[in-house]
Amino acid sequence: MIRSTSYDDDSNDSFDAGRAARPILAIIIATAVLYLGAEILMPLAMASMLAVIFSPVATRLEPYVGGLISAGLIVLAAVVALIAVGYFLTVELTEVAVEVSGYSDNIAVKLSALEKETPQWLQRVQHGVGDVEQRLQQTNQKKDKRKPTTVQALPTAPALTEVLKPAVPVLAAVGKGLLVIVLLFFLLYSRWDLRDRFVRLAARARIPVAAQAIETAGDTVGRYLFLFSLINLGFGIATGTAVWLLGLPNPIFWGGLGFLLRFIPYVGALASAILPTLVAFAVFPGWSKSLEVLGTFVALDQLAAQFVEPFLVGHGIGVSPVALMFSAMYWTWLWGIPGLLLATPLTACLKVAGDYIPELGFLAVLLGVDQHSEDYHEFYRMLLELDQSSARSFAVRYCDEHGLEPIFNDIIRPTLVLMGEERSDDHISRENEDFIIDTTREIIAELGNRLSKPHTAQRLRILGVCAPGEGHSLGLLMLLELLRQEGAAASFVGDNKSAEEVRGFARRLSPDVICLSCTIPEYLAAAIELTQGLKKDSPQVFIIAGGEAATAEPSKLLMAGCSQVCWSKNEARRLIRSFGSRRARFRVVGTPAPVSRVKG
Repeated sequence: MIRSTSYDDDSNDSFDAGRAARPILAIIIATAVLYLGAEILMPLAMASMLAVIFSPVATRLEPYVGGLISAGLIVLAAVVALIAVGYFLTVELTEVAVEVSGYSDNIAVKLSALEKETPQWLQRVQHGVGDVEQRLQQTNQKKDKRKPTTVQALPTAPALTEVLKPAVPVLAAVGKGLLVIVLLFFLLYSRWDLRDRFVRLAARARIPVAAQAIETAGDTVGRYLFLFSLINLGFGIATGTAVWLLGLPNPIFWGGLGFLLRFIPYVGALASAILPTLVAFAVFPGWSKSLEVLGTFVALDQLAAQFVEPFLVGHGIGVSPVALMFSAMYWTWLWGIPGLLLATPLTACLKVAGDYIPELGFLAVLLGVDQHSEDYHEFYRMLLELDQSSARSFAVRYCDEHGLEPIFNDIIRPTLVLMGEERSDDHISRENEDFIIDTTREIIAELGNRLSKPHTAQRLRILGVCAPGEGHSLGLLMLLELLRQEGAAASFVGDNKSAEEVRGFARRLSPDVICLSCTIPEYLAAAIELTQGLKKDSPQVFIIAGGEAATAEPSKLLMAGCSQVCWSKNEARRLIRSFGSRRARFRVVGTPAPVSRVKG
C-alpha cells in the first residue's frame, strides 16, 4: 500500500517546472558567490575541511586535556607537520638541483644528439618558424629606426613599492596560511556550539538537518583521507624503492614527492613522475633509465588506481569516480590549485549533505555511486524514462533469479513508496505517476502468470476488494498473487467499483476470505459500510482489512464485522494460512470453521 495525496484538476494537469529548475539555479548562484568571494571563502573552506577531518581526534583528546588544549595541540601538530614538509622539500630539492648541475655536459650531449636525430619534416617546421621570427625582428628594427630620439633621464632609486612588489605574493600566502590556522583553532574549539547553532538555524528555515549528518560527514571524509593516505604512502614507498633499485639519486625525496603529489586527483601521480624522469635524463647515459622511471611511476599509479582504490576508497567515500573527476575540474576552475586539493573532501561533504538534507537531495543523486543493477532505483529510472520494455525485462529477470516475493518486497514496493514521495514533493508529474502505476499493475499480473501454481484438493476462495471509490490496489494485487502461489483461488473484483457491485460479485463467488484494502482516510466510511454489507450477505465469511487508513482506526472496522486488521502482507498471509488449516480440520469432522475476531 502506498501513501497518496489528493490534488485538484489544475495541479494534476500541470508540472511545477520552476521547482524542477531550482537545483540548476542554486548551482549557478553558488558558483557566482564562490568565485566572487574566493578571498574569504577559500581559507574558510580549507579550515572547515581540516576541522571536519580532525574533529574525531579532538573528541578523543578532550576528556584528558580539555577542549582548549586539544584544539591547540592539533593546530600545533598541523603547523609543525607543514613546516617539516616544506623544509624537507626545500632542502632536498636544492640538493637535487646542485647534483643535476654537475651533469651539464651529459645534458648538452643528449640535447645535441636529439637535435641531430630530429626528423626532416620537423626540421623544416623549425626553420620555417625561425624564418618568421627573423622577419618580425627585422620589421621591428626598421620601426625603431624611424622613431625620433628621445632624451633619457638618469635612473633614479627604485621606490619602496617596487622593492616590495616581488614579496607581495609571498606575504599574501603567509597571511592566508595564518588565517587558516586561526580559523581551524576556533572551529575545533567551538565545533559543538557551531553544530547546535547550525541545526537551530536550519530548523528555523524549516530544513530538517540531523546532527548525525555533521558527524557522518566527518567520519566519511576522515575515513577517505585515512584510506587514501595509506594508498599514497604505499605509492610513495613503492616508487622510492623502485627508483633506488634503478640507481636514481635521492630515492627518499622521490618517494616523499610521490606521496604528497598523489593527493592531487588524476594529475598528481603524473606530476610526481616528471621531475625524476628529467633527473634520470640528466644523470644516466642513454634513454632507457628515463623511460624506466616514467614507466615505473605510471604503472604503480595505475595499479593503485585500478586495483586498490576501487575496493577501499571507492566504497569508503560513496562518491562516483565520474563525479570526482567533474568535481576536480569544477573546483580547479573556480579556485585553482587550492580548489584541486579541496575537491575530494568538499565533494564528500556535499554528498553527505545530500543524503541527510531533503532540499539538497539532488546532490546525492549527482555525486553518489551508481546504484547496483539489481536495485529498485534502476527499476524506478526505467519507469521514469517511460521504458516499459526494459522495466518488464528487469522485473522478469529479477523474479526468475530471486522469486516472486523478493521482487515484490525489494523492487516493486520500494519503487511505489519512492514514487509517492516524489509525487508529493512535485518532483514527478501526474503523467509519470499514472504510467508507473499502470505499468506496475501489468508487471504484477504477468509475474504471477509466469509461475506455476500448486493444485490442492480444497482451495481457498479469496476475493480482493478495495474501498468503494478508491483506486490504489497495487499492494492488494501483490498479496493476491502471493496467495495464488500458495494454492489459493484468488480473484480481484476490480478498481473503482461501487459497494453494490462488490457485494454482487461476492454473492456470485461465495468466497471463504475477503481481503479489503483501504489506504485513503476519506474512503474509510465507505469501507466500513461495505464491510457491514458483506457480513450481512455472508455471516461466515472471513474478512481481513489492510492499508494505512484501515490500520489508523482498526476498531471501527472490527466493530463493522472485520475479523482482523493487518499491518502487513505477511501478517495477512499468516492469518489466511491459519484460517485454511482450521477450515480443513473442521471440514473433516463436518462442522463449519469458526471465524475468529481480534478486538481492537
